[in-house]
Amino acid sequence: MLLVGCASDKAGPDGVVRRDRWIYMQREGVQITTPHYHLLTTAQHLPIAEELPVFLEASLARHRRFAGTSLGGPALPNPPGRMQMFLFADREEWAQFTRATVDESAHPLLAIEVGGYSAGGRAVLFALPPDYDRLTLKIAAHEGWHQYVQRSFREALPTWTDEMIAVMAEGFVVDGDGSYQFEPLLNPERLSQLATVLETGRWRTLEELLGGDPTVLLGSDPTRAVDYYAQLWVLGIYLAVDEQGWSGIERLLRDAARGRMQHELGRPSGDDLGRVSFRRYVASDLAKFEAGYLAFARALVEEASADTRSGSTPR
Repeated sequence: MLLVGCASDKAGPDGVVRRDRWIYMQREGVQITTPHYHLLTTAQHLPIAEELPVFLEASLARHRRFAGTSLGGPALPNPPGRMQMFLFADREEWAQFTRATVDESAHPLLAIEVGGYSAGGRAVLFALPPDYDRLTLKIAAHEGWHQYVQRSFREALPTWTDEMIAVMAEGFVVDGDGSYQFEPLLNPERLSQLATVLETGRWRTLEELLGGDPTVLLGSDPTRAVDYYAQLWVLGIYLAVDEQGWSGIERLLRDAARGRMQHELGRPSGDDLGRVSFRRYVASDLAKFEAGYLAFARALVEEASADTRSGSTPR
């Protein structure tokens, strides 16, 4: 590797510690090092490559605050060393890398048309056309959460929890000074899909949701996978507006990070982990909880629709 940047570990205003030459399959690329990431990209000529370093660091800081704060600081751990994220210039490069580095489990991943994945603590994305840089950033935040958990938590999260937090990580706005402010509700793509789920009668029961797996859904019915994410997004919003409900999520995250969750749950089998964890940390009566959850989802969609008709700003 040819060093072309600063040798210091201190990031500059662009969030970058150093830049190094990186070659992938005879394609010229760059490794961008930030305080917590090695970003390897063949998209160095696109604007997203300049924006992503600062965004990743801001997103990671948000990830660590999902479980609240302890003595004024993040309650979730700092990752043990820099995390590796790949950003390929196009989907073809991404698919080629995936086939070369992931075993037969890569088959459902290759069904992804817009997105990416994380495996073994490594995130692998591809850049969308420049007009969709915001969507590329949302994908980076989503997969960045999975990557962070894989690298930093002592125990794997229940799938529903992991995916719920990942979709909640996607919403953000850019302040006037260029800084990122993360707000789970600001996610029009998930809201639109939620409206479709409700309108078409594709709502999955809470029991189904807690046992769902997006990788399996991608391999069988990509539409159901998108529905699944929309329902988990509104589940997270519903829990976030209820102090007691969200406190259970915070306990679950902290316990998994510290290696205490499985002990708390009595070490359930994989198939039961989703439902057992929900009953232990959130609500024991699934039917009662689901009634409120479904009513909330309908009200959220209706409010957004009314705001759109009136031209007012969604609340």
